[in-house]
Amino acid sequence: MCLPKDLKGATIQRIATIVGNILCLNFGIMLGITPAHMRLYMDEQTPLNHIANVDDVTWICSSVFISAALSAVFSGYLVEKIGPKGVLLLSGLLQISSWFCMHFAFDILHIYSSRIMAGMAAGAALTALPIFITEIAEENNSGALITTIEQWRTMGILIGFLLGQHLQYDYVAVVAVCISCAFTILFSFSQESPYFYMRRGDVPRLEKSLRWFRGVRSIDDRNRPEFLCELGGFKSNMETCVIAQEHVPCVYLCKATLCTLVLFVGVQLSGIYVILAWSDLILMNDVFVNCPTDISASILALVQFVAATITVWLAPVVRRRMLLFVSALTCGFASICLAICVALEVKEELRWFASILLLLHVFFANLGMYPLISLLPSEMLASKLRVTLTSVSWGFSWLITFILVHYFQSFESAIGLHGYFIIFGVGCVSIALLALFALPETLGKSLEELQHRWGYGSESGISKNNVPQIGQIHLERY
Repeated sequence: MCLPKDLKGATIQRIATIVGNILCLNFGIMLGITPAHMRLYMDEQTPLNHIANVDDVTWICSSVFISAALSAVFSGYLVEKIGPKGVLLLSGLLQISSWFCMHFAFDILHIYSSRIMAGMAAGAALTALPIFITEIAEENNSGALITTIEQWRTMGILIGFLLGQHLQYDYVAVVAVCISCAFTILFSFSQESPYFYMRRGDVPRLEKSLRWFRGVRSIDDRNRPEFLCELGGFKSNMETCVIAQEHVPCVYLCKATLCTLVLFVGVQLSGIYVILAWSDLILMNDVFVNCPTDISASILALVQFVAATITVWLAPVVRRRMLLFVSALTCGFASICLAICVALEVKEELRWFASILLLLHVFFANLGMYPLISLLPSEMLASKLRVTLTSVSWGFSWLITFILVHYFQSFESAIGLHGYFIIFGVGCVSIALLALFALPETLGKSLEELQHRWGYGSESGISKNNVPQIGQIHLERY
């Protein structure tokens, strides 16, 4: 059965996105198996040559985040040099090495190495994948495709919890390495982003990549007016070579940098990774009522996946600021109320209320906050600025996550578990305030309009607005 010409390109873009999201699935699996494997490493039946202690377990939980921070910072540079596809393929190779290292590990250092490589792969993938999807997708499906990143990550966490609980330890890494190999094999057949070749001035590869992502196969299809129009837009963009003005107002740069940094850090401060990494300790404090910790953690993972899936449906139609504001405010309110319940040590008959608050916190964090940290920069920042700011913001936010996870027990002893949930609530409320007062609405807005909103008042702007709005992608964003 042959697809209509206008659906071929959309299908190819969706397939390329699905294959790329396998990296996020595998990262989620690594996070999901962590609690079960920590218990195993501390048990007398440990597969390692000695029983892990508390310090060992702490580093197992947190090492993935510190390596992700370092990887994210360097990934922005690599995206410019070798392209987003090259960075994603390197991430796939790191994931394969990580799972092999885990499978054959007999010392705690091997586990550390495995987690560090997994973190490096995750930091690079979560930086490069939104850029890749933005640059291959058409404007009408870009939002929905980018938000699938969190859908696949949360699916991986759910699968990881189930594998850690029900699959023998020796087989977990085998399953995961097969998934990583499938990504590396399939993704190698994808083309690099046409915008990467545009920035390099490589016309033949640009045209080949554009044909591939638009489903143009036959000679006759290459003469389609819409394809020629889009290709002409790329070529004229290369000829003008107008990327940015020499003097960009400090007001614009400060606003863009501050908003992006607060967005990423605030979302990470919502504490979802902390709750997942230390689910055994958090859920053992009677936060979740009448459920074993494994079942409770699986329920939280399922709630995450459902929320992320709903966001994929909402992304093409819902205003970004409204979604971010409602999800962040509700998430923060639930977290602060949960902190009060924990501090007051609510009675057994009211524990169900604390459980509902925790579910609300997890649900709304993944309904809008986490998906939008990949989507909003792609819509409100020009290409070079977007790559730089997102890589730095990812790096700083991963560093914050590392601190919260690594020093969880020290902080918990000092401020209590309720103090942690107050931190999560403050992070969420800061995102709600950012959405209400600082972030522009990006749905249906051109980059030039957003630049003027942030104080860039010149006629030309940073974006390439001298290029006509032709083709299927707004070239001004690149």
